[in-house]
Amino acid sequence: MLAAVAALFAIPSTVVAQRAPAPDDAPPSVATPPPPGAKPRGREAPKPETRAEALTRLYGQLAAAPDAATSQRIVQEIEVVWSQTASPTAMLLLNRALVAANEKNFDLSLQFLDTVTELYPDWSEGFNRRAYLYVVKLDYGRALGDLRRVLALDPGNFRALEGLVQVLRTMGQDKAALDVVRTLVKAHPFSPGAQETLKQLEEAVDGRGI
Repeated sequence: MLAAVAALFAIPSTVVAQRAPAPDDAPPSVATPPPPGAKPRGREAPKPETRAEALTRLYGQLAAAPDAATSQRIVQEIEVVWSQTASPTAMLLLNRALVAANEKNFDLSLQFLDTVTELYPDWSEGFNRRAYLYVVKLDYGRALGDLRRVLALDPGNFRALEGLVQVLRTMGQDKAALDVVRTLVKAHPFSPGAQETLKQLEEAVDGRGI
């Protein structure tokens, strides 16, 4: 569990360095009119994907990935999209939270993440990071709430599904964990340990006659 938390708190340098995309509901940009006498173009350039469109495409690819190597490549692309936000302030606060967490100052990290979730309640990554911090602090009830919030905003978020399975198992809720891990293996068939966890939970739940 703690290893998973440590991995979650590592932001790829490519994510930190890049500019944030425009939010999904941002107004469209106004095209500059062509100069007088310019020849019309045969086709307009395709519009860039929104964040939601990119995730939908990548989640579909992940669910259909033929092998672990392909799956890992898609996961890396998804993680970049997850970390994107339209606000530089959100990334600044998140980076400060990560620095504090790496220094074991979890209370300060939590303060930064609280601010992120208050200012950007529709950005699922803020809740996802805070959920795993709650796990470190053994506050499973709040972790559960944040993970469910992530999935309400982003149903395909396999990291939230992975975390939810672990938290539910820790809380002794094997039947609920079984339902979640079944969803997980459909969304991310090569999620590390998911197939084995599915087998264990099926045996445990069926063995109790539930």
